[in-house]
Amino acid sequence: MKPGPGVADRPAPGASGLAGSGERPSRNAVCLCTDRNMLIPALFVADSVRSRLPASAHRYDVIVFCEASEVTEGHRRWMQDRGIVLRDDMDMARLSALKRFSGRLTAATLMKLLLAEHLAGSYDRILYLDSDVSIHGDIGRIFSLDTGGYEIAAVPAGRLLLQLTEKQRDETFAHFRALGMTEPFRFFNSGVLYIDVNKWNRARLGDRALAYIRDNPDLCFLPDEHALNAVLDGSLAELTLVWNARPPSGEGRAALPFIEPVVLHYAGHDKPWRRYGYRKRLFPDRAAYRHYEAFLKETPWPGWLDEQWSARDLWGSVAWEFKRVSRRLRGKLDEPTRARRAAQLDAGRRFWTEGDFADVRQGLVEQRDGRLQLTDR
Repeated sequence: MKPGPGVADRPAPGASGLAGSGERPSRNAVCLCTDRNMLIPALFVADSVRSRLPASAHRYDVIVFCEASEVTEGHRRWMQDRGIVLRDDMDMARLSALKRFSGRLTAATLMKLLLAEHLAGSYDRILYLDSDVSIHGDIGRIFSLDTGGYEIAAVPAGRLLLQLTEKQRDETFAHFRALGMTEPFRFFNSGVLYIDVNKWNRARLGDRALAYIRDNPDLCFLPDEHALNAVLDGSLAELTLVWNARPPSGEGRAALPFIEPVVLHYAGHDKPWRRYGYRKRLFPDRAAYRHYEAFLKETPWPGWLDEQWSARDLWGSVAWEFKRVSRRLRGKLDEPTRARRAAQLDAGRRFWTEGDFADVRQGLVEQRDGRLQLTDR
């Protein structure tokens, strides 16, 4: 079998990546950026997105960006067979030179800042997705959205901090001010970004964000997210939580009862493919884990999930449960009371159902049967 597309033999940008498929060329792309550490989750997301394309009224290509040295021939062949385009031609030296990475973050975190420049002339709109998401609806509907005068559309994340204590909120707002943002803080999560390619490039948004990271390394512990928020200071089209919802925990628990999400985002350390680990509950909801099991069963990597945890991780979950019980017995576990949870739910419902959001205004999302969800049309 011929290897998947590399630098020399990949389908032309804007092509569907399916030779002889008869599909018309797309001007939209769903993009993921990864390294070897997150490659399997990226393939999980890309496959889910690609599988929904035949039923969608909107054409789009699915592209995974990764350095050539980070993928094997097996990965390449699998992506080609699934109609997923691999791009391994991005100049990573430009990103690695910033040297602002620690722990789970690598230079791949910043690849999203170069997407619009790299795909200019081939695509009009890009939907960037982090690799720690799951897809639950027609992702292609987003491509009918007009960003208006803005370079991007994204989901706000900095005004409804229901899960934080008062001290944590004060610290968060202080950080927003240090970034140069002004109130009311229209901070957004960069895990799902809808990008107008021409507007982004005219504003040189990628270059400006990279320059901000270089000049303010101590403020950018989430480099791409903090830099984009600092540079834009709320100048974006805001979307509802439908496009970037947290799974049922913390703030997400308050939001999900009245949201029908298209994208669930497992941000932070508690990833769905890790069965155990410190700060992960010993008996969590395993629905997302089972989705990974079903996906991997049909791939060349059926044992990948078992490699993501060890006895040390199992002990980490046990230790975390003991710590929670100990703190609860000592009255030091800061979990919301029933009254506080009800107040959080009410505040979340009012924020997401009464706010001015571009996807609602343009008829992509509506409130139906008490829930915000994609429209039928």
